[in-house]
Amino acid sequence: MAAHWKHLLAATGLVGLLATGGAAAARPAAKAAAARTADVRFVNGHIYTPTGWKTAMAVRDGRIVSLDTRTPARQVIDLKGQTVLPGLYDMHVHPILQAKGGEGRCRVPQDANAAKLLELVAACVKQAKPGEWVTGGQWQASLLEGTPITAATLDAISPDNPLMLFDVSGHSVWANSKALAAAGISDTTPNPEGGIIERDAAGKPTGVLRETAGRLVTGKVPPQSREETGKVLREHLQMLASYGVVGYVEAMAFRDDLEVYADLADKGLLKQRVQACIAYSEAGQANPDFDRTVADRAKYARPLFNANCIKVFADGVPTESHTGAMLGDYQAGQPNAPARGLLLFDPAQMADNLVKWDKLGVTVLFHAAGDRAVRSALDAIAAARKANGMNGPIHQVGHSTFVDPADLPRFKALKAAVEYSPYLWDPQPINDDITSAVGEPRIDRVWPIREGFEAGALVIAGSDWAVVPKPDPWIGIETAVTRRNPGGGTRSFGLKEAITLPQAITMFSIDAATRLGTAATAGSLETGKVADFIVLDRDPFAGPPTAIHDTRVLETWVGGTRIYQRTKP
Repeated sequence: MAAHWKHLLAATGLVGLLATGGAAAARPAAKAAAARTADVRFVNGHIYTPTGWKTAMAVRDGRIVSLDTRTPARQVIDLKGQTVLPGLYDMHVHPILQAKGGEGRCRVPQDANAAKLLELVAACVKQAKPGEWVTGGQWQASLLEGTPITAATLDAISPDNPLMLFDVSGHSVWANSKALAAAGISDTTPNPEGGIIERDAAGKPTGVLRETAGRLVTGKVPPQSREETGKVLREHLQMLASYGVVGYVEAMAFRDDLEVYADLADKGLLKQRVQACIAYSEAGQANPDFDRTVADRAKYARPLFNANCIKVFADGVPTESHTGAMLGDYQAGQPNAPARGLLLFDPAQMADNLVKWDKLGVTVLFHAAGDRAVRSALDAIAAARKANGMNGPIHQVGHSTFVDPADLPRFKALKAAVEYSPYLWDPQPINDDITSAVGEPRIDRVWPIREGFEAGALVIAGSDWAVVPKPDPWIGIETAVTRRNPGGGTRSFGLKEAITLPQAITMFSIDAATRLGTAATAGSLETGKVADFIVLDRDPFAGPPTAIHDTRVLETWVGGTRIYQRTKP
């Protein structure tokens, strides 16, 4: 009997284990078991994956190691039936701009009429020190009818302080006489390249400055400290996390902005995945530090942060300013702007730039609202593809408010991303201005998302906050599906461009990761990918589409670490 057991133990490899007390042989087995053990397993969930809904997900070292219930784990979290989706991305947002003051500290609701706007701004002026700059926004031309949008109107509430207010798009500035004087703007000041100083019938500046002309005034506003910028940026990061945003594109950054991000990352305070786009220009005006910043971009790279992107303004906005570059004439009503808006770069020069930047492996993000601007951006990308081949980065045409049908197939052919801003449907006065500016039938195809998907394009979404009141992706998701204001309603914008809920989630998740070049490791809940996910208070697929905007994020996880947990009911 003893011989039999000795033979059996030898055959199974256990004889040495017994002879040595098991220590030596047990170590490899223990290591193997530990390697299979997850850090945490989530169970009893409703988990959205590319292969259908799952109930469990195991995470080890920040990555998903399985989507089943059998994986052993050191910790088990019961989701209690809650819905889990991949983390969302905002592919065009301005948290650092807003942290630096953005539209200023004197904030006005976007739906404020003239009386309310002037009342609120007057209160800001009273709180300012004598001679101190007062900056803010946002004003909307369609809501100010009957009130002259002139320097004199602002002089009445701010005779001694320079005052400037951004419009809702951020592309126009309204300044009082003190601010105009500080900027050196007089009757004889010419329009800067890519900008318009609006003038009255006598040729005198009215106080409204479009595109690059606004920089004549904004450049005179004293900057705030870098410490204050970092403090406010942290608040914006937490706000984005509360909406389920695990990554985003900082849509316009300067050298000092990159330093703020790198500092936060080094202190462990940057939790999301961020790509910053270095400003080639600001509303068409050259960034004097551009070349040096691009050359030094690797200096700022961190595990969660990179600046391997360049921001280019192709045009303005297709509002009452008529500065968006269009293929057809605007409707009448803007004597200070060209009939088809402003294209803010020379196409041949931009083609040369794209060839150079693409060869460096740097992504280019275009601001392109009008259909002529979109076409010009695609032309530049085409030049880069012809010169360098198709293996360069995925360039991004941002906003794409209007796109000619002939240009939609070019996105797939050129391996470019088309970015839309569906948040703009949250009932915004800017939509009324766009409608008045372009008229029918062009307004019926505004933000042609359905056509983008049907053309096989890589479709992504950006909020462009603070053009919208808040960068809540659930507003963007709902309105992409309904093409109506949140909660429904009779008004719609481009109703035939509605998409499905799975398509909307795709544009906010895996398509965004594809544009960032991280789709192999992020953007969806799959084994081997990073554990970037969100836990919701509801299943957005289960209720009516008009309730999606009410979705609340309970938890946000990045790389297997919870970066946000909702505390309010």
